[in-house]
Amino acid sequence: MKRKVKAMGLTALAAVLAAGTCGAEARADDVKTINMYTMGIGSTTDNQMVQDAINEISREKIGVEVNWTVLDIGQWFEQYNLLLSGSEAVDLMPNMGGVATGVRQGSFMEMEDLYAEYGQGIAEYLDDEFLNAGYVDGHLYGIPSQKDFAATKNITYRQDIVDELGLDVSNVKTIEDWFPVMEAVQKAYPDMTMFVSNAGSTLNQWDSYNWDKLEDELGVLMNYGEKAEVVNLFETDEYEKIVREMRKWYEAGFIAKDTATSTEAYSVIIKSGNAFCSITTGNPGIVEEQTQNCGFPMGTIALTEPLASTMNVTALMWAIPYTSAEPEAAMKFLNLMYTDAEVSNLLNYGIEGMHYTVQDDGTLFYPEGIDASSCTYHPEMTWIWPNTYIAGQWAASTKDLGTKMGEFNKEARKSAAMGWVFNSAPVANEITACTNVIKEYAYGLEVGAVDVDEVLPKFQQALKDAGIDRVIEEKQKQIDEWLAAKE
Repeated sequence: MKRKVKAMGLTALAAVLAAGTCGAEARADDVKTINMYTMGIGSTTDNQMVQDAINEISREKIGVEVNWTVLDIGQWFEQYNLLLSGSEAVDLMPNMGGVATGVRQGSFMEMEDLYAEYGQGIAEYLDDEFLNAGYVDGHLYGIPSQKDFAATKNITYRQDIVDELGLDVSNVKTIEDWFPVMEAVQKAYPDMTMFVSNAGSTLNQWDSYNWDKLEDELGVLMNYGEKAEVVNLFETDEYEKIVREMRKWYEAGFIAKDTATSTEAYSVIIKSGNAFCSITTGNPGIVEEQTQNCGFPMGTIALTEPLASTMNVTALMWAIPYTSAEPEAAMKFLNLMYTDAEVSNLLNYGIEGMHYTVQDDGTLFYPEGIDASSCTYHPEMTWIWPNTYIAGQWAASTKDLGTKMGEFNKEARKSAAMGWVFNSAPVANEITACTNVIKEYAYGLEVGAVDVDEVLPKFQQALKDAGIDRVIEEKQKQIDEWLAAKE
C-alpha cells in the first residue's frame, strides 16, 4: 500500500507552538501520554519541536501524546538495562538484538492482545512470516521495524579513492581478493588506515557470514542455515580461513594496532578521512546509506548471498516494557508511527522549510544554506523508525527502496531456523562463561592482532572448558522440538 507524504510546514508549526501556550486547556481529558525513548546519532536539537508537531497529529487521530527522549547511541547502550529496570517511566522503545533476553528477565509485556485490538494497521505492511519472529514461548513481545530482514556480508570502501587510482574491483568475490586492492591504496595513502572494524570494540563484522549465528554464535547453522544441524563455528574451516586472512591484513599494516580495543564506529573513522574500508552488512540501499553516513562516495561488494534469519528480523523490534503505565496508548502510537506517512516524515526528517525542503523531483534535501553539520534535526538513524518507507525519499537515497527491500527479503535464502527463538535459560551459566571467552580471544583473532596457530587452539579449548558443547546440545534439542511441532 502506498501513501503520499504530507509534510508539516512552517505555518503548521506556528500553530503547534501557539497551541503549546494553552495546551492544558486544549487537551481533552481522555488524551493519554506515553514516554518513548529512542537513540540517535545526528542532530536532535529540535527534538521538542518535532515532538510537538507529532502530538498535534496523534492527539487528534488516536488521543495520545508522546514525551520523547533521545539518547546518544553511546548513552543508549549504557542506560539500556536501566530503562528496562522500571526505575524510569518507559512505555515504548526500540530493542536492538532480540527481545528474548528481555523476556527472560521479565522486562517486556505480552503484546498479542494489544496488537490484535490496536495494531492491525501494522499488519498491512508486515508479513506474518516476519512478525512471528517477535514471539517467545507463544507470546508476542516485539514488533519488527520495516527494514532489511535479510543481509549480505559486504566490503564497503571509499569509491572515490578506487576511482582516483583506477582500480578494477569487479572481480573481487572474497576477502582474499581484496588484499591487492588495499595494497595499492596503501601505497598511495600511506598514512591512512586501510581497514577498520565496523562496530568498534564489539567487532561484529564476523558475527555472521554465510551462517545463521542463532543469536549468539555459540552454535550456528552453516551454509546459510540450509540444514538444521548446530555446529561449533569456531572449529569450522570457514572461521579459521577468515582469521588467517585477517592476520595477513594485520601483518601487512592494513589494520590499526588498537582496532581490537577501539570504540569508534567505522563510519566515524572513515568520515574523518582516516580509513579506507570496513566489513558491513549489505542490502538494496547500502551504497546510498554508506555514502551519507561516511561523508564520502562509497562502494560496496557483496561477499555472500542474502540470508534471512530470526536475528535479522529481531535485530530491531519495538517493545512495550512490562512496567508501562499506558500499554494501550503505546500500541496505538506504535501503530500510528507504522502507518501514518506524516508522522513518519516528521520522525525521519523534521519540519518542512526548517529541516528540509521538497525539491522539484519530489525528493527531500536540506534548505538552502543548511547542511548536515548545521541542520538542527537530522537523526541519521532513519532505520530505527517502525516504517521509514512510507516517509519521503531523501535526495540521493535509493529510489523505491521499500519495494526493493521487500523483494530482497522475499528472495533471500531462509535459514532452517527462521522464526525459532532460543530459550537460553537452561544454559545461562555456560553462555556467560563462553561469552567471556569470546571477549578474551575472538576480538584479537578477528582483527588479526594475534598469532592464529598459537591462539586459535587455546580459544577452542577455552570454549570447551566453558561449556560450548552443552550450549550446542541445548540449541539442537530446542530446534529439533520446534521443527517437530511445526509438522
